[in-house]
This record gives sequence, C-alpha cells and structure tokens, in this order.
Amino acid sequence: MLFIKGTYWLGIGADALWAVGLFFPSVFALLVGRPDFNVDLQVRLAMGVGGSLMIGWTFLLFWAVLEPIERRGVLLLTACPVIVGIFTMALLGVINGNTSSLWILAKTFILFIAMLCSYYFAWKMDRQGT
Repeated sequence: MLFIKGTYWLGIGADALWAVGLFFPSVFALLVGRPDFNVDLQVRLAMGVGGSLMIGWTFLLFWAVLEPIERRGVLLLTACPVIVGIFTMALLGVINGNTSSLWILAKTFILFIAMLCSYYFAWKMDRQGT
C-alpha cells in the first residue's frame, strides 16, 4: 500500500511542479533547461491552459489517493495519456537538440513504470479483498 500511495504522491508532486512552471515561464525555463526561453502572448495563453489542466490533474490524483485501491483507474489515465504525452514531448525536444530534457525523459519513464506497477498491485489487492 505504501508503494501505491507513494506513486500517487509522486504524480501529485510532479504535476504541481509543472503547473507552477506553466504559469510562470521563468520556472518553466528552468525545468526544461532553456534559460533563453522567451514567450509571446500566444505561448503564454497555451501555457496557461496547460497549467490549468495540470492543476486539475493534481487535484484528481489527490482525490484518488484518498481511496487508492478503488480509484486505481486514475493511475492508468495518468500513465497513458498524461505521462506518455509528456515523455513524447520531451523526446521531441531531445531529438531537436535540447539535451537538458533528458531528466524529463528519465522522470516520466520512472513515473510510467511506477504507475503501471501501482495499478497492478492495487488491482491485485482488490481481487484479494484487502
């Protein structure tokens, strides 16, 4: 159970960090390793939409950790569209020369595996009735 809840909290922490980055371009620049990151109004608006969604997902994970076994489906929803999407974007950045995004690839890979494992453990606990 500790591993399952820990995975939820890792997701909560990661999402909260990215939400801050999306609302504050200077923080985003640090996260992606691009101190020269410059935003215009269109980019800032898109980042605001992303930040709002990221805050929503942070609260969704917080809600799910309150009933980690029963709400384990949130782990799959987080792993597949969210984590895979962030991994894909970071991979595109690395392919295009932003090697400072390698840490994002590592983090998302670890989160993806942890969420799949936690989902499996929660499913197994549910089947056993614990």
